[in-house]
Parts: sequence; C-alpha cells; structure tokens
Amino acid sequence: MSKINFKELKVYLDITHERTETIDARKPLGDLIYQRGSGIASLDLAMRIFKSEGEMELSAEDMESLKSIINANSSAAFIDSFNNNIHD
Repeated sequence: MSKINFKELKVYLDITHERTETIDARKPLGDLIYQRGSGIASLDLAMRIFKSEGEMELSAEDMESLKSIINANSSAAFIDSFNNNIHD
C-alpha cells in the first residue's frame, strides 16, 4: 500500500524543486475525481480523500485510478509533485 498526505501536499513551484509550497489538496483532488472519475469506486475515493485527516493509505487500485485522473487533468508540475509525495 502507498501512503500520502493530501492535507499537507508539498508542491513544486519550479522545475529545480527549490521553491515549494505545502497545500491542502483534499477538496481540489476530491472534486477532480468526483468530476472526472467513473463509477462508485471513484466516488468512494473522492470522499475518502476529501475527508482524510493526514496521511492515508491507498490500495494499488486506488493509486492506479488516481494517477490516471491526475495525469490526464493536471499540470506537469502537479504530477511531479504528487508522485514525489507518495511513499510506502
């Protein structure tokens, strides 16, 4: 299982990764999944992210869905930031 903290997500503000900002990504990501995902599993994932309070565990299926939606609908900077916030 992978772990990530959506409430305190570190995002890169430049390509060197020298400038960063910590954001609360729960609502924006929950909304993105809610609007772009399909099926009840997407609704469940969106709600779990939105309601999370700190680090949460995601199954391989959750990560696959989340990465697919993020990769199709986010900036390169956010994709890079997201991938670097994931840990086991």
